[in-house]
Amino acid sequence: MKLVIKDKKNLKKWGVNLLKFTAPALSVFFGLLQQEVPFKQASWVLLLALYGAISDYLKKLK
Repeated sequence: MKLVIKDKKNLKKWGVNLLKFTAPALSVFFGLLQQEVPFKQASWVLLLALYGAISDYLKKLK
């Protein structure tokens, strides 16, 4: 099983979703770090962003 999106249309949709959902979550993560929130607590936002990006990528493989 290859983990590559072959269809350029789906790849473009994944990229747009990455910008819409993952980028804002990452900005929240770095904002929390800037406010001196401990990394352990702020990392939950990072995990949520990565989970969303990976799950959307795997959904686009089908």
